[in-house]
This record gives sequence, C-alpha cells and structure tokens, in this order.
Amino acid sequence: MKATFLCEKPLLVAIASLLLYAHNACAADSGGAPPANNAGFTVLDNATNVTHWGLGGGVGIGASPYKHYGAKVSPIPLFYFDDKWIHALGTSLDVKVGSWFGVSAALRLQYALDDGYRGSDAPILNGMQTRKAGFWVGPSLTWTTRYGDLYGSYLVAGNKGRKAEVGFGKKVDYGRFSLEPHIGAAYYSAKYVDYYYGVRPYEARSGRAAYSGRATFNESIGTKLDYRLTAHQVLILDVDLKHLGAGITDSPLVNKKLIPEVRIGYLYRFN
Repeated sequence: MKATFLCEKPLLVAIASLLLYAHNACAADSGGAPPANNAGFTVLDNATNVTHWGLGGGVGIGASPYKHYGAKVSPIPLFYFDDKWIHALGTSLDVKVGSWFGVSAALRLQYALDDGYRGSDAPILNGMQTRKAGFWVGPSLTWTTRYGDLYGSYLVAGNKGRKAEVGFGKKVDYGRFSLEPHIGAAYYSAKYVDYYYGVRPYEARSGRAAYSGRATFNESIGTKLDYRLTAHQVLILDVDLKHLGAGITDSPLVNKKLIPEVRIGYLYRFN
C-alpha cells in the first residue's frame, strides 16, 4: 500500500497544486485582490444559464498493445452539451463544481470505451477471461491561462483500479482552423494494470506465463486539428503517440511500447 501511494503522489500533488499556483498567479496580476465574477461554487452562481449542444460521430483507429491484435477500430459517439451546470463531450460528462482564480473544478463521469477485450480478439488472448470496459468517476481540474490549459483528473472504477492524468494543451486559431498541440502523463494503479494486462494463474499456458500487474506511468504527445466547415459544422482530427510504462509492457500479453492513435470526427452544433 505504501509503494502504491508513493507512485500516485507525484500526480496527486500536481493536480492539487493547480489551485495554489492559479491563486498565486492571479494575486500577482491583481495585487492580491481576486478578480471580479471569477470565483465561487456553481450552485451559488446567479449568472444566466446558456445552453449549447450538438451531435455527431467519429471513429478511432489505433494499434493495440496486445500481441497479434492488429489495428483497433472503435466508433466514437459525439454528443456535445454545455450549460451552467454540465459539460459533456463524447463519453465524458462533467458536473461543474465551481471556478476559482482561473481553475475550474468538476466531478467527472467517464466511460472507457477502448478498454477491455474478449478472448477471441487475438491468439494471445485465447482462453483469457473477458475484460470489460467500465465507468470511471472522480474529480477533475482545469487551469486556464493565456499560455494554455493545464488539466488533471483522478478517477476510480471499483475492481478496475484507479488512474490519474495530467496534461497541457495550447489552442491556436488560424482562420477556420484550430490547432492544439498537447502532452500528457497518466498513472495507472496496480489493480488497473492487473485487470487489463495481468494473467491469472488459471489463464497461464505455454507462451503466456502468469503475470501480476504493477502500477505504471504512460506518457503521450499529440495534436488536435479542428476545421470549421460552417458556423455550425466542425471536422475534428486528433493524432497522438502513447508510450507505455514497464508495468504494462512486461506483461506476456503485450509486445508494443509505442501506440499511435488517430481519431476523426464530425460535429454539428445546433447553437
């Protein structure tokens, strides 16, 4: 338990520090006085509620870390909704808690569409018990600055473990195009790695030794490109490259360290 906490601590500290750093930055810019109308719990905010929503769809294509799995193709539902209380996009929904000095806090519910497999998906997985995708819930923070957005989350999913993520992205507009380079790091608990990449003793066979997952870190880098066809229609292209940590790559099920991914989508915003 102590070793697990030490692995989680760097990301937990980074996420918690967003509030402190944002407060200090605003204090330096405003002489210590909090900016007007820029702090408080959402439930206490008397601002007018404005609703935006849209519908669309897309597809994600990426290499699977599992041996001989080939490319993994996943449909992506693109439901967009945003108002005073809720922000939803794709398979994530945020219940807005509040905003303080440029840092927005929310409670996130997320469905991990790409997680899991069936034993028939690849030869190395034959005889393995099905691993299911799951719902994740936990706090998230986003610190918006003139240099870009720094964000973090800490999510749990019962028997599937815990994961914590931090990332940074900077959006730049060029006419109808928007370009957003982004980098990130993610911590996955030993229970998460064991569930999706572990091999239980009764699943072991020749060429697939028993393996108990260990907590690990992944890193990623990529770019998101939006093209506005009209005032309401947007084409989305998101490309990234993920580096898997040793806790995952040491699994006998895995034979890749680098995972390229491409997501393409179309969204129609009604307002």
